[in-house]
Amino acid sequence: MDSREKVLKLYTTVTTKMYFGEDSFFSGKESYNPLALFGIISAIINRNVLVFGDYGSGKTTSCERIASLLRCVPLEFVQAATIHGHPEQTEEKIKATLDLGALEKEGREIVKWRITPFCPVTIVDEINRLPAGKQNLILNEVDRGIWSYRGSTLFLKKKPLFATVNYGDEGTSKLIPPLSDRFDLAVETGRINAVMRRKVRAGIDDSFLRDRELAEEMVETVLEINSREAEDYVREVAESFAEKLSERLNFEVLTPDEVDEVGREIEEVELLPEAEMFLDYFSQEVYCQMSTRKEFSRCEGCHYSTFACSDIGVFSGRAENSVVTIAKALAWLEGEDCGLQQVKAVLPYCLWHRCRLNPGRVVEVRDVEKNECDEIHALKEVIDEVHRRWEEHRDFQVIAYKALLEGNRELLEEVCEKVSHPLFRSLLGW
Repeated sequence: MDSREKVLKLYTTVTTKMYFGEDSFFSGKESYNPLALFGIISAIINRNVLVFGDYGSGKTTSCERIASLLRCVPLEFVQAATIHGHPEQTEEKIKATLDLGALEKEGREIVKWRITPFCPVTIVDEINRLPAGKQNLILNEVDRGIWSYRGSTLFLKKKPLFATVNYGDEGTSKLIPPLSDRFDLAVETGRINAVMRRKVRAGIDDSFLRDRELAEEMVETVLEINSREAEDYVREVAESFAEKLSERLNFEVLTPDEVDEVGREIEEVELLPEAEMFLDYFSQEVYCQMSTRKEFSRCEGCHYSTFACSDIGVFSGRAENSVVTIAKALAWLEGEDCGLQQVKAVLPYCLWHRCRLNPGRVVEVRDVEKNECDEIHALKEVIDEVHRRWEEHRDFQVIAYKALLEGNRELLEEVCEKVSHPLFRSLLGW
């Protein structure tokens, strides 16, 4: 069984034993459960995922189970390392504390790291219950794998992050934009059909992921090592626990080394020129042509009001990197090069949580029956509209790029005069 077959087996395991939401993500003729698909992909390639949903919809438990299965550590260890979002959360509860014995007896500040930095996956339960002022506590750790506390710093490998978000109530805070932008994609817990509801009522058996004695031993050993070497120890345990998982599931799961190899294979997937061209076109159309600061109040009556700039806010370079990386992972899973199909499919999930949407556009889809939130649905419509315009202009884009490479400014200006679009205007600046 090759790595791709193993990943597909793991996907089936998640959707038949651990999480039962409907398929609402489509790539060509294939349909997937977005939480299961993107959870698995992110666990493999060390990416960050926001999971939105109502109370009790399986957000945290699903993330913990996917983390345990894909990273081959006992579920109890993952649960022990989970960060719980609440207003009184502190660095001492999340990262580390001081060795009080050494401080009292010797006056030395010895940092005792908690187990969270050494867990192969970081999970934050209800991240939007952290007040805005405390959300920056995990910014550096999320983005770079650098854990700092009272002058001590751990440089660890980048690892995946799952963070759950309850829909807004009086106890939640809005995620600060710099933190939202660190998440490569965001998904929702989906509806569960009547047949699968029976499985939920009967209770989900996740005993194949559990090993209490091993988890207790891991916690004790990690706290005793109290250094970067604890990360190596956890990986060694994962190698052996992978064998136990394989026996319990009757198929070979991915070992830590195989996870790394899949990540390298995904990096090598080719991004086809048509996908690159569409991303060029889309990203330029989002820019406001009247100001560097986007204000939707400017859009009414604007010459460019039919373009995407009037519907969505500007997104970062980090967001574009997320789109390409996740699209490549999807293409790898489907055994293809990364083309327009994969890019268009993942775009809404990589953008809806990190770029503003024109409220008027969201209102337009509020009364439409759908199995996704208004924001994702509205964004999909915007992307489809951009795609239709791109299809009309793609031949001109090829001519313009060729003129640019050949230094033929006269031809480039001629194309830009024919096609009034921000992409072609941007090329004149080169």
